[in-house]
This record gives sequence, C-alpha cells and structure tokens, in this order.
Amino acid sequence: MRRLAAFAWALALAVTSVPAAAVDNQPTNSTQLARQRFREAKEAYRDRRYSAAASLFEAADRLAPHPSTRFNAAAAWDEANEGARAATGYEAALATATLDQEERKVAEERLASLKLELGKILVQRPLGAFVTVDHVQRAPVPTTFYLLPGAYELQVEYRGETSASPLEVLAGRDHEVKLDYAEPAAPPPAAPPELLKPVPLPPPPADTGISQKTWGWVSVGAGVALGGAAVVLGLRALAARDRFAESDNTDSSARSEAANLRLATNVFWGGATAAGVTGLVLVLTAPTVEF
Repeated sequence: MRRLAAFAWALALAVTSVPAAAVDNQPTNSTQLARQRFREAKEAYRDRRYSAAASLFEAADRLAPHPSTRFNAAAAWDEANEGARAATGYEAALATATLDQEERKVAEERLASLKLELGKILVQRPLGAFVTVDHVQRAPVPTTFYLLPGAYELQVEYRGETSASPLEVLAGRDHEVKLDYAEPAAPPPAAPPELLKPVPLPPPPADTGISQKTWGWVSVGAGVALGGAAVVLGLRALAARDRFAESDNTDSSARSEAANLRLATNVFWGGATAAGVTGLVLVLTAPTVEF
C-alpha cells in the first residue's frame, strides 16, 4: 500500500466530515439514501474494503453530488491500487471550484504522480454517443478518463448502432480519440424575413364622378317632371278660373278648385326649380374621370 502522511490525513478528514455538506438541499429520499451510502462507504473504508468503499462513495455522489465525496471515491480507488479509476476521480473532483483546499492539494499531487503511469483518453465527438472500455461504462460523449497502458477495444453506441474500435494506450500520453461517425448536419440558418413592403393605398373609387353626375341628371329629370306637372296643374287652375268667371263669379266650387290648383302649381314650380338647380350644380361640379 502507498500512503503518504498528507494523503492519509486528508482522506481521514474527508471521510469523517462530508455527510451533512454533501447532502444539503437535496430531495428527502435522495438525502436519506445518499447518507446511507456514505455511512456504508465509511464503514467499508475502515474495514479496508477500498474498492467497495470507492463504489459506495460514487453512489453517494450520484445521489447528492459533492466535490469531497468525489475526492473520497478517488482516494479509495487509489488505496485499492486502481490508478486509472483514481486519476479519473481526482480530475473530476479538481474540476469543481468548491473542492476543499487541502483536498485539492492532495488531489493535484496524486494526479500528477498517477499520470506518469497512465494514458489520458479524450473523446469529444460525436455528441450523443456512449463509450465503454475497461472500467468506463457507457460514458456520454464528450468524456475524459484514464487507462493503464495497453491494447483495448473501445465500444461505441451511437444512434442505435454499436461498433468497436481498437485503442492503443501509452503511459504519460494524451490520446484524442476521433470516431468516424457522420454527425447530423446542422439545419441551415433560417432566411431573414423579407422587409415588409409598403402597401400602396387603393385608388379612389373610379365611379365617384360618375355617381355625382348620375345624381345630378336624376335631379334635373325630377325638375323637368315637376315642371311638367306644374304646367298641367296650371292649365287646370286656369280652366277652373274660367268656369268661375262664366258663372258671374257665383260658382264657389270652381273658385275653390281654382285656388287649390294655383297653390299646387306654385308648389310644383318651386320643386321643379330646386331640383333643376341642384341637378345642374351636381353635373357641372362633378370631377372628370380619366381612363
């Protein structure tokens, strides 16, 4: 077993001080289960069942993520001589900004030492794929992890298909894995909306002048009709007056008829004059319509 004094102190501190902080603000069921897994992990660690302790710390971290719990898992893998798992865990703990400073110092030192004996694997594409190799099980892409030097078979699940690719790992090297998959083409950018063109105002109705002229001629026609009626009534009024004169001015009915007809004649002449004048004004003032 490799245990530096500072490493042992930091790990002992972590396994005794994390439970409450690691599960704050979590849903009740997850909180209870995370605390249970954390207690089981501490017991396994004290019993020197380091692999079991590491797995239980990882389970607690999945239920209630916390950088110290992640650090504990890495340290337990380190004690179990699982360098690749430990390095992967240390790097994940260091990626969090809230890792305790003492734990960060230990994690950085241990990661720097382990990296000399391991190869770092980086899989950036295709997004949405899952990779499986050695201790890494269905890790979603993009992902980064460590492996011992050697030959491996990298299994890839992507869009319902599974394939395998050979992977040669060298110590102290970074290996960027480029998987030969065509990713779905990004949809073309939407065309910018066309600028709204001003809609021209409709021209005034073409029959505006025609309507005015029409009403003008109608009024003129009405004036003519009323004038004709006035002429007829005037003739009848003269006939009634003649009958009254022939009766030596004694026929009262003729006198009354002559008076009524004269009044009606004057009214009709007035209407004929008004209609005629109005019609002429409408006709003469109507706008000219051009075709």
